[in-house]
Amino acid sequence: MKNNHADFIIGAYPCAPSFHHSGEEQETQFWRKLADVPGIRGLEQPCLEHLHPYGDEYLFKHTPDDWQIVVTAIMETMRRRGANGGFGLASTDEAQRKSCIEYYRHVWEKISRTNDRFGKQKVIALEIQAAPAIGNPSVTQAAERFAQSLTEIQSWDWPCDLVIEHCDAMTQPDARKGFLPLEQELKSDLGICLNWARSAIEGRNTSLPLEHARLCQQTGKLEALMFSGTTLNGPYGEWQDSHAPFSTFTDESLLTVEIAREMLRVSPLESFKFIGIKLLEINPEASVEHRVAILADGICALRSALT
Repeated sequence: MKNNHADFIIGAYPCAPSFHHSGEEQETQFWRKLADVPGIRGLEQPCLEHLHPYGDEYLFKHTPDDWQIVVTAIMETMRRRGANGGFGLASTDEAQRKSCIEYYRHVWEKISRTNDRFGKQKVIALEIQAAPAIGNPSVTQAAERFAQSLTEIQSWDWPCDLVIEHCDAMTQPDARKGFLPLEQELKSDLGICLNWARSAIEGRNTSLPLEHARLCQQTGKLEALMFSGTTLNGPYGEWQDSHAPFSTFTDESLLTVEIAREMLRVSPLESFKFIGIKLLEINPEASVEHRVAILADGICALRSALT
């Protein structure tokens, strides 16, 4: 890996009080306490209008300067698809595909300004998602549109790495996100970031993530891993993309330390851009301490998996 194996990118925003629209005082306490947790290289942050609900400056003020950022487009992509199912880089709805391109231009500007502000590569990577139009059954059409979108996006002078984050595929029944199959994403010249839960949800089993990792490894395109859990029952639902904690914290979780260890064993860690966790506090009334504890446990679990 390009950094110490013990340092991880943390998708902390689903655990933050702001995710449940709590007050700013709790949010500030959350980031202050999280900064004291060891093993954090930086954050995975969604880019909507800003990198944080309270604005970019709030995030920069309340997090350590040496934390790096991986930006993800998934939250805004899903938000816009809720209003218009044609939105996406792999969409056959040309107006909505172009709208998505415009959104990525906003992301490019946000990342560029952030890195300029810090005078260094504060944002190290962007996670791109291959979203087709809802209801479009043609993988071929979606793949063509995605390739077209990537050509446009990659022509810009990006100040960070780009990776495709694989989500469960459109070819699966009852898909949660239903984006491009991994085989199509691998045809691009970008590396792949696998999220354990999203691959598990695609196969409705715990073995597909490992198969995906091996497939990416065969093509030399596995460049990042993020670990979220999923469950069969309980508050996090049945095969939901709800970022359940590790089984060390939530009994119902299918994501164990041993499963993470297997994923890491077949992964080319020395060439990875990042590895990390993205976990959700499901209870909107949870205390700041409980929210931070989920992430601290996830860091410990992932550190154990690396041994």
